[in-house]
Amino acid sequence: MFCRLGYFFIFLIYCFNSAAHSVAVDTSSNAKLLTEVYVRANSGLKGSGSLVDFDGVRIMASKKSEVILLGKLDANFANQSFRQVFGRTPGLHVIESDPSGFNTSIAIRGLSTNRSWDFNMRQNGYDITPDPMGYNEAYYTPSLEWVEKIEIVRGAAALQYGPQVGGLINYILEKPIFDKKFGGEGQQTFGSFGLNSSLIKARYGAKKFAFIASHQFRGGNGFRPNSDFDSNQSYFRIDWKPFAHGLFSFELTKANGLAQLAGGLSEAQYIADPMASNRSRNYFSSHWLMPVVKFNFNRKQNLTYQFQIFALKSGRTQLGFTKQNDVLDVPNSLGNYANRVLDRDEYTSYGGEMRAGLNAFQQQLQSSFGLRLFSGNMVRDQQGLATNGSTYNEQLLESNFPRSLNFVNQNFALFMENSISISPKFKLTGGLRYEFIRSKGHGLLGVNVPFLTPDRQRSFMLWGLGASYKPLSTLEIFGNLSQSYRPISFSDLVPAATTDVVDGSLKDSQSLNFDMGLRGRNGNFLRYDISFYLLQFSDRIGNISRKNTNGTSYLFRSNLGNSTSQGLELYVEIDPIVALFEKSNFGNISLFIALGLNNSVYKDFPLSSGENLSGKKIENAPQQILRSGLTYTYKRLTFTYQISQTSASFSDAQNTLKPNDSGLIGQIPSYTLADASFTFRYRKHWLFRGSVNNINNITYFTRRGTGAYPGYGILPAAPRNISFTTGFTF
Repeated sequence: MFCRLGYFFIFLIYCFNSAAHSVAVDTSSNAKLLTEVYVRANSGLKGSGSLVDFDGVRIMASKKSEVILLGKLDANFANQSFRQVFGRTPGLHVIESDPSGFNTSIAIRGLSTNRSWDFNMRQNGYDITPDPMGYNEAYYTPSLEWVEKIEIVRGAAALQYGPQVGGLINYILEKPIFDKKFGGEGQQTFGSFGLNSSLIKARYGAKKFAFIASHQFRGGNGFRPNSDFDSNQSYFRIDWKPFAHGLFSFELTKANGLAQLAGGLSEAQYIADPMASNRSRNYFSSHWLMPVVKFNFNRKQNLTYQFQIFALKSGRTQLGFTKQNDVLDVPNSLGNYANRVLDRDEYTSYGGEMRAGLNAFQQQLQSSFGLRLFSGNMVRDQQGLATNGSTYNEQLLESNFPRSLNFVNQNFALFMENSISISPKFKLTGGLRYEFIRSKGHGLLGVNVPFLTPDRQRSFMLWGLGASYKPLSTLEIFGNLSQSYRPISFSDLVPAATTDVVDGSLKDSQSLNFDMGLRGRNGNFLRYDISFYLLQFSDRIGNISRKNTNGTSYLFRSNLGNSTSQGLELYVEIDPIVALFEKSNFGNISLFIALGLNNSVYKDFPLSSGENLSGKKIENAPQQILRSGLTYTYKRLTFTYQISQTSASFSDAQNTLKPNDSGLIGQIPSYTLADASFTFRYRKHWLFRGSVNNINNITYFTRRGTGAYPGYGILPAAPRNISFTTGFTF
C-alpha cells in the first residue's frame, strides 16, 4: 500500500514540475552564502519548509527536516495546542492528557511518547532535558508565544546533536534586533475552563547591544475537576557585538509550574463520566533554571565558529495518594484521610559545545565538526511519608526518604560531517560521531537496602551517509542511512523489587534509520515532501523470568529483543487560486494534507511469562495519523480549519483488545477531531486571535496511565474548548 501511494504522488509531482523553469544560481567566488531565506509571496501556503543544506555550522543536506514558522499559523498558542502547531508535520503522534501544557509528549515512527524522550529536545540549540544520556524526559516546554519557529530533524540528526533515535526538536525563540528602538508587546488570553494567560515582552537594540525579555503567566482550572494549574515562565537574552565578526549572547530561562493531577479512570468510570476525577490531593510541581553563554565568530567568510556553555538547575516533585483507581481516596471512620507519598527529583547539569563549519572550494566542500562535554547529576528521593492534607505541601512526617538514590553521568562526544558536491545537481554527505559515556549510581533502594551500580563506561562510533539529487531547482530527491541509539536510562538500572537483578553487561539500545524521499515546490501554489522510512531497533531492554540456585524466581533485566518500523510520511499543500488564476483579489486558500502511515512490530522479544512478542504491534503506535484542512488568507485575516484523524493503537505490548476493569491495558480507540482558529491584525499594533478546539466535542483519550502519576487507567483528553487572545505591540 505504501509503495502504490508513493508512486502515485511521485507521478503527480513530476507532472507539476515538468513545466517548471530552472533558476540560474551564481556559484562564483563573489557569491555570498545566505544562512536562511524566507520568501513572502502572494500565496496562501502556510506549511513548513525544510532546513537549508548548510547554514555555516550545520549540514542538513539529504536529511528529513522541517521548519515550522509559528507566525504563519493559526493556533491556540497560549495553552500550548501541540495538535495545531504540529498539524502539518506528518506522522507526529501527540499525547493529549495534560491540561497544563507543561510537558510535551510526542513521538514518531512507533517510538515512545513518554515525555518525548526519544527526541533530542533543545531550545535555541541547547538541551532542555535534565540529562540526554540518563534521564531525557521533557518536564519543561517553552511558552509557544515566545517561539519563532520549531526545527525538526528525524533520526539522521544523531550525528550532529546526539544519539536519540527520534532525532531533534529545537524550539527557536525570538531573538533581539540591533538598531531597533525600545518597544514591546502584551497579550492577554481568556478561554474555557478558567484559562487565563498574560504575556509581556520588551525589546531594545542599539548598534552593538540588544536585548529581549519576556514573561508569561498561565493558569486555569483544567477540563476535569482537580486539575488546576499555574505556570510562570521568564526568558531574557542579551546580545553584544564587540567587533564586526563576533557576537556574545547570554540567555536565562526560568520556569515554575504547579499542577493538580486529576488521576486516571477505570473503564466503568470513564463510560459513566469521562470528565470525572477520583483524586483531589495529587500534585505535580517543577522548577527549571537554564543560564547559557554563547559566542559566534566568523571572521573569514568560509569559516564559522560557535561556542556555548550551558547549565541546568531543575527539579520536579510528585505528591499524592498513590493507590490504583479502584481504591477511593476517602476519609476513614475518624474523618481522616490517608497520608500521601512524596517523590522528589533534583537535577544539576552543565556542559559545553563547540561547533565549526567550513565552506571551501566555491561551496564544493562543506564541513561541520564539533565536540561536546557534559556532566549530569540526579538526586532521586522517593516514598517519603507526607501529610494527609488536601493542598500542596512538601512537609515530611519522617526525617528521611526510604528510597534515596544518586546518579551521575559524564559524556564526551566528537563529530564530523562532510558534504561534497559531485556536480551542480548531485551531493553526497557522510559523517561520524564518537561517544563516550560514564555513569554510576548509588544510594538506598529502601530502608537498609543499599544500591550500587558499577562504574559503567562505554564508547562507540556512529556513522551516517546521505545523498541529494536536484534535477530541477524546485525538486530534490534525497536519501540517508544513519545510526543512533537510546542510552540506558537511570530507571533501567533500578530493579523494581529488591530480589530482581539488572544485567551487569546491560547496553544501550541500537537503531538504524533509513529515509528516502522527494520534496520541493512549484511556484507559489504547491509545496510537498514525501518520504519512505525504515527504522530497525535492536537490543531493546526488558525483563525475563529466571530462577536462582534454590529455585526462587526473579526478574532479570537485560537486552532482549528487536523491532522494526516502516512507513510513509507525506505532506502536500496547494493553493488552487494561485494555481488556476495566478492571483486573487478575494484572498487565498491553501489545502493541506499531512499523512503518516506506520507499521511498527516486534521482531523477537521474549517476556518473563514465556511469551514472545514477535509479530505484535508496538504499543502507542497508531498505524495512521491523518491531518488535513484549509487556510483562508485575506489581507490581515487568516482562518484555519483542521481535521485530525488518528487510528486505534494498543496500550500494551501483548496487544490486548478488551480493556481490563482498571483501564490500565486495552486498545486505545481511534478518534477524529476538528479545530478552527483565526488571526486578525488590525493596523500596525493590534492582534486578535481565537480558537475553537474539538469543535464536535468528541469524547476520546490518547493514553492509559500505568503509574500513580499522572494516574492509573484512562487519562481523558480535552472536550470542546475556546480561547481568545488580544495583543498590542508598541
